[in-house]
Amino acid sequence: MKKPVRIVLILLCVVFLGVFSFSAYKIISTLNGYKQAEKAYNNMSQQFVSTSTVTPTPVPSGEVGDGIDPEVSPISVDFEALRAQSTDAVGWIYSPDTPINYPIAYTDNNFYYLDHILGEEYNANGTIFIDCKCASDFSDKNTLVYGHNMNDGSMFASLRNYRDESYYPEHPVIYISTPKVNYRLDLIAGFVTEPTSFAYANTFDESEQFMHYIETIKSMSTFKSDVEVGPDDKVVTLSTCTYEINDGRYVVVGKLVQIH
Repeated sequence: MKKPVRIVLILLCVVFLGVFSFSAYKIISTLNGYKQAEKAYNNMSQQFVSTSTVTPTPVPSGEVGDGIDPEVSPISVDFEALRAQSTDAVGWIYSPDTPINYPIAYTDNNFYYLDHILGEEYNANGTIFIDCKCASDFSDKNTLVYGHNMNDGSMFASLRNYRDESYYPEHPVIYISTPKVNYRLDLIAGFVTEPTSFAYANTFDESEQFMHYIETIKSMSTFKSDVEVGPDDKVVTLSTCTYEINDGRYVVVGKLVQIH
């Protein structure tokens, strides 16, 4: 073998080894990040949240079966202890029979919690958080809440299951607790959109504008909901990434209902 050819082969081997090593490092780093986040959030859940053994599952008509009370939250959160860990904790979100069981953070920007665990250091899983243009107490007409679509199914990845219409009847509600109030989100619609779309409006000039928004999102929804929304109601929009379109988002919108 000629010397120049040998040198080229050696260089190619070095390059391939470097690419392989870097890829292996990234995979291991990602898996370690998943484990770190899972451990951190499991610890928070065990320390600060109590979950009832019977999960309320209201139906849109208001009728309740099996003696289940839809007016009582299935979770109880020790916010005093949670906020001792981080004062950015303003709520807890819980979706029965899904991985969604996380604290909700709020700060003065929409970047920090994209890659930080609440009260801890950098992690690509980030934290569920409220848009900084919204009020932290869910008092806006539309409160915007963000979470990553992680490959391991954590954070807000399961929201994309609402693209399948059969998923909604089994998961018609999501729960949010705050230091002062417990809420039930009666889900209205879920749809694919863009990060700059009308879906991210959090205030409305008139009641007619808000009701037009509700009619529009229902017409775009991947599932059918009979939940009725009036001009005096408030909603919450849960947003995560999706891949049907370039830079896509899948959002799930729910009517905010105060419960015990």
